[in-house]
Amino acid sequence: MGKIDINYDSESQYVLLRMQREIFEEIKKLLGDDVILTYDEEKKETIIFKKPESFTEALIEIGSKIWGDINAEEYINQERNSRENFSKF
Repeated sequence: MGKIDINYDSESQYVLLRMQREIFEEIKKLLGDDVILTYDEEKKETIIFKKPESFTEALIEIGSKIWGDINAEEYINQERNSRENFSKF
């Protein structure tokens, strides 16, 4: 591996970026509070997110992507019914 190794998967929204620790530390200093850095212990990867202007709006956007075509009321009713049926056993 050179100083920086970049892999891009056109089917996903992620870019895998590997770099030497010294370069990473400098990037952290430069970016400051504009990004959120997190480390995934299981995958041994650091993930860098752009800090959203509004965390509430970001969560709404994520939620709308997850729930997309799902009718929330129907889903809640199914969950309630499944619990009622489970308690009869």
